[in-house]
Amino acid sequence: MKIAAVVAVASVTWAAIAGAADDPKLNQHRPQEEAIAAAPLPYREEQVNFDNPAAPGIRLAGILSIPPGAGPFPAIVVIPGTGKHDRDAAVAGHKIPLVIGDTLTRRGYAVLRYDKRGVAQSTGDYENATTRDLTSDAAAAVAYLRSRSDVDGKKVGIVGHSQGATLGALVAARNPNIAFVVMLAGYAIPGKVLVAEQIRRMAIADGQSPEAANQTFNLNRRVYDAIAVSRNQPDAEARVRKVLASTQPPPGEADSSLAIEFARIGYMRDILAYDPRPELGKVRVPVLFLCGSKDLVLPPDVNLPAVRKVLSHDRDVTVVELPGLNHMFQHSPTGSPKEWGTIDETLAPEVLSLISEWVDRHAR
Repeated sequence: MKIAAVVAVASVTWAAIAGAADDPKLNQHRPQEEAIAAAPLPYREEQVNFDNPAAPGIRLAGILSIPPGAGPFPAIVVIPGTGKHDRDAAVAGHKIPLVIGDTLTRRGYAVLRYDKRGVAQSTGDYENATTRDLTSDAAAAVAYLRSRSDVDGKKVGIVGHSQGATLGALVAARNPNIAFVVMLAGYAIPGKVLVAEQIRRMAIADGQSPEAANQTFNLNRRVYDAIAVSRNQPDAEARVRKVLASTQPPPGEADSSLAIEFARIGYMRDILAYDPRPELGKVRVPVLFLCGSKDLVLPPDVNLPAVRKVLSHDRDVTVVELPGLNHMFQHSPTGSPKEWGTIDETLAPEVLSLISEWVDRHAR
């Protein structure tokens, strides 16, 4: 395999993974979301704003869906995955938070979905937001729900997808008063390992030979290890250039520029450097962890053993691997992100049933 091709693959950004298949031409029928939009909602919605006391100047905006009646209601914060997402977090035309929020509000839960910092109506800088920053924002969302008279403050939980699942667990690790956490394909392995493995798995699924994908994986690990120990952007770029210079034959200027893209993105440097395991090991609240057997973004054979190990001290943990589902929890032929936008369903019905039934047992 030519080194240029290896480096080009190594430069795939997390944003591209998170936004896979967002080409509008691929956006087809979305029956679950269309059904929500077509009929009168059996609940009311309220536009809300709340501050993050731990981050002066950060004011988050979102929408709170509230069941009929006076309450107080058990409540849930929904956190989407990596990317500059608003409250609906559309990926490949699918709005996972919207579908989850609608399902749970119909079952009697108040549900808060919010725009990430620096996105839509929320203030702040997403590009340089760290995992700790985003965890702090999620904690502020929980605190906001608890401040409301129509919410039962003792029954506030979190449902998160992908990075949002791990953020939800991190909130619970710091706040044992969280009622529960539903982790939809969260991760429990260091970012520098995870991202390299993601790219390797997706390349093979898309037709690349395992040998070529492994070459890319090995180069990626060297690049990501260099970024993970860097002090800042200039240091990260210098370290990546040193890795590329030691690669034989050395790549051209264009490919080198692509390869150091990760080093230039603040939140990406943080993802690669962050190891969630020490904090996740402190979680002591009920956890439901779901993943799909065809998840190439968080491969179960790599991620699930780490999840089980890091949550082994928690007394109430349910881990379920669902056959045939991808990272988006859709029924998928191969699991490749290229399929996300071509699949009609936003969330498999069995996933929504599992979430609903488990939450009912832990929040009633």
